[in-house]
Order: sequence, then structure tokens, then C-alpha cells
Amino acid sequence: MPIGYRDGRVGILATLVLLASVVIFIGSLFWLTVNGPWGGGSLFGNDLFKPAGMTDQEPETRTLIETDHEMNITEVIEDLTSSGCVFIEYTKEYSRSETTPLEYEQFKEEAIDRKIVYKTVDSWDAPVLLVIRNGKIYEWTP
Repeated sequence: MPIGYRDGRVGILATLVLLASVVIFIGSLFWLTVNGPWGGGSLFGNDLFKPAGMTDQEPETRTLIETDHEMNITEVIEDLTSSGCVFIEYTKEYSRSETTPLEYEQFKEEAIDRKIVYKTVDSWDAPVLLVIRNGKIYEWTP
């Protein structure tokens, strides 16, 4: 038997113990971050430590006041964005005969249901918003 010879099973066992230790260590860090004192913001009591992102006040919610004036494109984009819609530039060609023009409230309902609104300009360089749903193109212009 040569000097320094050891059984192969000891190396495998040591590797498995090392890997298990790493998994337990990472799992404990995850738990401390999500459920433990690191993630809860109460390491030294109720209000002594709070991360910068945690505040006591409720987030401000803005609602647009319904008025009788025509909404411009900036107000509409702001309103739809606050309702959860995403805007994408529309680069394909389309004609007015393919679209269905809607009043703003109807257009807003369609846009909120679809969550994707396309922005483009017509042949007179006026802004146009489009919603494509079930093969139909709905249009709103200011």
C-alpha cells in the first residue's frame, strides 16, 4: 500500500457535505432576507431601522377629474399609463377604413382590457392611438 493512499469514498462524502453546507448557507441567507429581520425592516425595534424604500404613508393615487373639455394626447397617455397600459410605436401601414373610431371612454375600456396601446401619426402628422383586439383596430384621435 503506497503512502498517502485514501479511499475514494471519503472524497465523495466530503464533496456531498460541502455542497449540502453551501445549499443550507444560501437558503438561510434567502430566509433572512425574505422573512427574517433583514427583509422586515424591524431589526432594532419597530421604527428604528427602515430601508429607504419603506415608508409609513400610503402611495398617492391620482385620478383625473372628469370635465367637459376634450382631452389632449398628453392627458390621455398619462391616464392610460396610470391605468396600467403600455405604449408601443406602431410602424405598420393601415388605412382609416380598417379602423373603428371610438369616443375616449370606449377607447379607454378597450385599452385597459388589452393593456397595449399603439402610438402613431396619421397622414396629417396628428397623433393617433390604436388598440388591436380580436383582429379589429380601434382608433382614438384628439
